Amino acid sequence: MKLLFVDDDDALRTALGAVLTHRGFAVTAVSSVPEALELISTRKFDVLLADLNIGEPGDGFTVVSAMRRVQPDACTFILTGYPDLETAIQGIRSQVDDYFSKPLHVERLVGAISDLRSGRRPTQKALPTRKVAQILRELSSLICDRWLHQAMQDPELAAIPLTEAGRSDHIPEMMEELIRRLEGPQEELSDVATDAARKHGKLRYQQGYTIPQILREARVLQHVLTSTIHENLFGLDLRTLVGEILEIGETLQADAEISIRVYQSQIPRSLQTSFSLLYQSPYLGVAIADEHRIIDGNDAFLRMIGQTRAKLAEGKIDWRAMTPERFRALDASAMEQLREFGTCVPYEKEYVLSDGSSVPFLIGAVRLGAEPLQWSAYVVELTEQRKLHDAEEKVRAWEARYLLINHLAHELNNPLAAMTFTLHLLSTHPHLSDDTQTLVNDASVMLERIATTVRRVLAEVQQVQ
Repeated sequence: MKLLFVDDDDALRTALGAVLTHRGFAVTAVSSVPEALELISTRKFDVLLADLNIGEPGDGFTVVSAMRRVQPDACTFILTGYPDLETAIQGIRSQVDDYFSKPLHVERLVGAISDLRSGRRPTQKALPTRKVAQILRELSSLICDRWLHQAMQDPELAAIPLTEAGRSDHIPEMMEELIRRLEGPQEELSDVATDAARKHGKLRYQQGYTIPQILREARVLQHVLTSTIHENLFGLDLRTLVGEILEIGETLQADAEISIRVYQSQIPRSLQTSFSLLYQSPYLGVAIADEHRIIDGNDAFLRMIGQTRAKLAEGKIDWRAMTPERFRALDASAMEQLREFGTCVPYEKEYVLSDGSSVPFLIGAVRLGAEPLQWSAYVVELTEQRKLHDAEEKVRAWEARYLLINHLAHELNNPLAAMTFTLHLLSTHPHLSDDTQTLVNDASVMLERIATTVRRVLAEVQQVQ
């Protein structure tokens, strides 16, 4: 009898395959849905035994459905690692002949196959179902561990150095509140949960979290809860599932809102006022950006870069397109610093405005979020500072030239004066011959010409200043 066995667990596939072969089955074992579908379309089988979750939850039913369509006479069985999958959905029973819990009792499988081949269908099993609250209560510890693991895998959350207890302080209380509300929906959070949310917001402020990070860890918890429900979907009462998922979302949102309000109340009023004043400043640009565009900015920043708030609202201000090529390396370095350290060393760069002019800026930034990377930046226009700097450079150049002129005047005029005095003494010597006297007089004339030229050159250089 030809049996197709589909399971992504290598050890189980090898061991159970050997047992089934020993019992007389011609076993073909594969580990993925694509492999199984290819075999179903190309080879004939008498029996299909598929794990429920092959890579993704519920993949086994994909294989069963294919076998039912292509080889309707084959016996189809689902194998699951969840003992309570006896609670499988009634509609699926129309495609699956039977299902078994791991570890599989081979005798039961052989008996089920014999019954089917003799025309006896298995007795329909009772389908007791469970509520989401029951699943969460049974798996509460596992959910807390999964949340901690995923939070530690998140680069933005893991960047904050905390102990495991300090990081997951609020998760057990949050789980208890979720279960309580699912067991008996109520309009408001309980006093215990409200108090826990307040303590959580205060603690996160003390630990150095940002508000986006508080929301991020809430999303991680929601993802873990959704995954857990998905994994146990076939044991749940589907009639109430949608309402229970909505209840979970509302509870997490209410908890986060309380935490954030308390977090904000911890920020000193003076600091809040200072930031508000900075944002309203007509001189200091304040902007929020990601790796491609400007997300928000105050009026001063928009004026500096020659853009309008309407264009900002449309998301069409691309700071990369405004940046000349020679500054791209500085931007890349700043973003790497933001990713690794949460802040960057202030640096100078330029933006090209819509009129083609280039304006210099000083920029410093702090990270708001890691995935995607977002930051808040202060921006100072350096046009006037550059003018002042250029003026200072010119003054320093003039000072250097003035010192050089004085040095030249000293080094040239002093020797000329000495030579003039020497020739004067020679010209008055009583024993000079006529020829020597003529030479001395000629030298005096030439020396005077040199002195006149030096004085004229020095005077012209001074006037150039």
